[in-house]
Amino acid sequence: MSAQAETEIELKLHVPTARVLAVEKALQDRTRSKMVHLQAAYFDTPARDIAAAGLAWRVRREGNRWVQTLKGHLPESDGLERAEHNVVQHGRAWPKPDAAVFAGTPAGDQLATVLATLAERGSPAPAERFRTDIQRMERVQKVAGGSVAFAFDRGTIRAPGGRSTEVCELEIELVSGSSAAVIATARKWVQRHGLWIDVVNKALRGSLVADGLSVAPVAKGVKPKLHEAMSADEMLRAITSTCLGQILRNTSALANDLAEPQHVHLARVGMRKLRSVLRELGHLSPAVQPEWADRLGEFFARLGAARDRDVLADLLPTIVAAGGPEFTLPVAAATDAGDVARDPAFTLLVLDLMAYAHGAPLAAQEGDLPVRDLVAAELRRLHRHTLRGHAEFAGLEEEAQHSVRKELKRLRYVAELTAGLFPRKQVAAYVKALAPAQDALGALNDLVVARDTLAAHAAAGTPEAWFGAGWAAAQIPRAARACVRPLAAASAAPRYWRSTR
Repeated sequence: MSAQAETEIELKLHVPTARVLAVEKALQDRTRSKMVHLQAAYFDTPARDIAAAGLAWRVRREGNRWVQTLKGHLPESDGLERAEHNVVQHGRAWPKPDAAVFAGTPAGDQLATVLATLAERGSPAPAERFRTDIQRMERVQKVAGGSVAFAFDRGTIRAPGGRSTEVCELEIELVSGSSAAVIATARKWVQRHGLWIDVVNKALRGSLVADGLSVAPVAKGVKPKLHEAMSADEMLRAITSTCLGQILRNTSALANDLAEPQHVHLARVGMRKLRSVLRELGHLSPAVQPEWADRLGEFFARLGAARDRDVLADLLPTIVAAGGPEFTLPVAAATDAGDVARDPAFTLLVLDLMAYAHGAPLAAQEGDLPVRDLVAAELRRLHRHTLRGHAEFAGLEEEAQHSVRKELKRLRYVAELTAGLFPRKQVAAYVKALAPAQDALGALNDLVVARDTLAAHAAAGTPEAWFGAGWAAAQIPRAARACVRPLAAASAAPRYWRSTR
């Protein structure tokens, strides 16, 4: 018995309760749709070692047959493509999971490594963590550019101890054609029914239920896999996919109310990274649309209100310790980050970016410089523009100081995301040299935000906020002076790109 291995191209859209009947009606077609009852058991260790390796392992009953499945995803991917390995098994009783049936596949070898490591350190072996009970409506449809399979899943995830959660999602999987068929189809369903992309899959949902948790893991950024033989367009597509991965993993947690303040922060970091690359390097490819960075900026700003509130909440204990009165931030000041993540306009922007990331790369034209030289030229320009005049920073207007902060972030993100084109140790040393300046500028910005936000609260009828506004204002000049030295150090950091001249 051997595993059937394939690359799955699929998007999962969350179906809100108010749209269930409309989605169900749109899918119903007696000649093409059918209902299937799916029951599955998922396996992992209590420490989620298999999930940490980017894998999901299940045994599922599909009508009269059993299918053992191992799924894997790449951390630098936006989740549209992933490996899936299926093995059909027969019998009446629940079959035991058997890692050996996946031998010889990349994900199977990865699972074998995880299991060997667990055995070596005497850790618990994988066991059943939770079960799913799903009613699935299936339909295959021809679309422009190919055909897709719809799977509308409604059901329950149950874990030991009586804990459970509901599932309501629409999967759109490629049957034939290119990934563009899936993306274009998803766009129509988002526009018609207000659905949103959701990468919180059943495996993650079930794991949270099994552990009694209500907060999904935050997703930090990873570096895209780049190489010098790439065209500039190919590089930009890889970076876009990587940034979308960070954005979607955090915004999906926000949309599902499974988030904490760090999800807002890291979703914004992913957006700022992608905006930075599109703004600074986007001109290297005619396929990049200038409007993408602007549209990202709109959602970045909307999430910023929630992030500013979190920053202020962190500062309030310091203000109280300095003698200020205790008070609670008005609820009206909060922005529901989940509403931003569920906004169909945000999902449509993600689909535009995803279509670019997975489109056919443009080849380098005759006479074009190598991509490494093109990026090096942009890094030289950014470094020079961002860090010139650092000695006068403390005397700049606040708006100019804020511009330096934004430019330094763009410089750092472009350096990090293009690191694969240069010696990694040298890039790491350069980025490390920028960090103290970025921290100092961030601390200054937090004080400015606190001053302005608290002053607005005070003027709106919360007089207790006046003390905090005055305290923050008094700290700003010293915080600005504290930025000068680290900015000078950043200016003197070794420029690793010089070797490309």
